[in-house]
Amino acid sequence: MKQKIQTEFYTNQSYFYFGTLISVLTILPQFLFSPNSTHTLFLAITLIVLITIPKFSKILFSVFIIFINLSNILIGHIALHWGYALADIKPRIEVAFLSPIYESKEYIARYIDYRDYWLILFSLFVLFLLFRFLRHFTHSYKIFRIIGSGVFALILVNVTFYINPIREFEPFSVPCEICTVMDDKNKIDQIMKAREEYIRHIKILEANKKKQLYDKIIIVMGESANKNHMALYGYKYPTTPFLMSLQQTHQLYVLDAIAPTNQTRYSLPIDLTEANVHYYEDRYLHSCSILTNFKTNHYETYWISNQGRVGKNDSSISSMASEANTTFFANLNYLEAKTDEVLLDYLNKLQTNSGKEMFLVHIMGSHSDYINRYNKGTALFKNAKNIVEEYDNSIHYSDYILSQIYERFKNDKLLLIYLSDHGENINLDNNGHGFLPPFKDEYTVPFVIYSTVKNPRLDELYRDNKKGYFNLENFNDIVQYISGISNHKNLSYSHDVMAVEPTNIYDFDTLESFN
Repeated sequence: MKQKIQTEFYTNQSYFYFGTLISVLTILPQFLFSPNSTHTLFLAITLIVLITIPKFSKILFSVFIIFINLSNILIGHIALHWGYALADIKPRIEVAFLSPIYESKEYIARYIDYRDYWLILFSLFVLFLLFRFLRHFTHSYKIFRIIGSGVFALILVNVTFYINPIREFEPFSVPCEICTVMDDKNKIDQIMKAREEYIRHIKILEANKKKQLYDKIIIVMGESANKNHMALYGYKYPTTPFLMSLQQTHQLYVLDAIAPTNQTRYSLPIDLTEANVHYYEDRYLHSCSILTNFKTNHYETYWISNQGRVGKNDSSISSMASEANTTFFANLNYLEAKTDEVLLDYLNKLQTNSGKEMFLVHIMGSHSDYINRYNKGTALFKNAKNIVEEYDNSIHYSDYILSQIYERFKNDKLLLIYLSDHGENINLDNNGHGFLPPFKDEYTVPFVIYSTVKNPRLDELYRDNKKGYFNLENFNDIVQYISGISNHKNLSYSHDVMAVEPTNIYDFDTLESFN
């Protein structure tokens, strides 16, 4: 028997070595990107399995090699751009599947670079080797065929029994995650329908009109604004001249706060409804947004947005927008988006009434690509040399937008609030949000409030903020309290923040800064 095994091996050396080379090259990228020792051990077992397969089935070997190489491109991209943890593949797939086409095009244009191309070329090279292997190499295995199939079956049964790789370990978990995403899409549609039905029958008590101080309430929701790039919060460049001028009036309250999440599609629902970091889905489903709260208290409500017209993955935002009396989306998508000045044109043309009005203004702010978010003629850095200066220009431009909104309503009994859905990681080498594990910069957002009338509740809020930073998961309660339509302050000092999706909760204080 030993002599036969040796003879079979020497007779088929080329076949054995070439198959092993393809197996090693296939697993190599995932070895390099593997996030922990347990996953590395699993990959080592997978490599052994791959080496055994061509002894008894070229077809099965081909299926495994093709599948893993395609997975390498997906997993490698996430590892190169966002950092790789086993928990973050599913939400990336979810965004890709549920995003409208224009968002996918924007993502590809912004985040696919030479590293991805090299990874694709590497995978194509391995598949070329597989083609050569299938076409030009044959074997005469008999004993090895039996041994190989036995080893393959033994490893597969044991691994499946003990660690269930189909559900827990990538790349083999990817198909299951895709199926889960498709199920989630149907679930999201059902949730939105259930929420609409809930809001249709919800009964909200009206507040005491004597306590309502404001005729005009304007919430400007920024996009990807990191307060560490705002002069108002101590940044070295004059990126916020208007807000700093308002500060001199002693009517501007500059507060210390963090965003509850690092993704828009979760942050807006948490900011504007009773949902929070630990209880997202059920509380979002069973609560209205502040638009309905103000509408019940006889405010005409507006949702005015320069973001792209809502896609399927933003259906939670669409549901809230529909609660307003009037909705306006300035652009079809990010790629065609005009600067936020388009919202000023709409506001100036809007025939607002002399009664009470509440506006939710969702600006494009500092959404990448930053260079497209400001007018070059009024930029702080006229000829921006790098991405940080482009980002600072976008912050400077948002400050200008705030100044123009202020000019439009400054003679009214006005409450003007500016915050951002989440922050942004930004330096000369990299930028973005939605990393996992996340960075502090993705949650460090501005939170400023201006009032044209004296409001003791704002002074109280400012004193409360000295005790610790607010978590804006309870922003909706804060707005209702300071405006007088609610007596429940309900502040959150929680350090817990959500990263990418509701299952990932981190302590903000333990996170690293991006820089």
